[in-house]
Amino acid sequence: MKIFPTNNYQFELKKESSDALSELEKNTMITDSLVSEWTKKAFIGQVNRNGFKIISSKPGRGAFCVLEGKVESYNGTLEIRIHKAFRVMLSLIFLFPIIGFLIALFTKEKEIIISLIIPTLMAIVVFRFIFTELAFRIISKNGLNKLTEIIGITKLKKNEVQHRL
Repeated sequence: MKIFPTNNYQFELKKESSDALSELEKNTMITDSLVSEWTKKAFIGQVNRNGFKIISSKPGRGAFCVLEGKVESYNGTLEIRIHKAFRVMLSLIFLFPIIGFLIALFTKEKEIIISLIIPTLMAIVVFRFIFTELAFRIISKNGLNKLTEIIGITKLKKNEVQHRL
């Protein structure tokens, strides 16, 4: 089981990679940090001659997913993952129920310990599989649609093998 979801894709472009990346560069606020800012551009991040690492420029939720891609000729690969800052925040949220359980365990409150086992597991499952997964799917889909429109992706194939935690 993966704690944080990721998606990996292979894609084909309508045009040469240099044209697609120059179009992406026009629609990206170039910066070294992947932090949301108010801009009229579609993305924020880095674009170079053979790849990119970008986030959506939508305030609030745009930085949740990082889109990192490598492009050669008319083909490329894309990885969409949760931004490191959000992974840290979500990890802390996942740990709250466990911390509560451990506090009850160390205070030797037997009734509380038994009554906290199921809610602790349910809280972790709900946060991970409902909130995190749902947010990731919606935000990554929006970013992927915007990227597809800008660089001209014609064929998109999802890779089932995932490499990151």
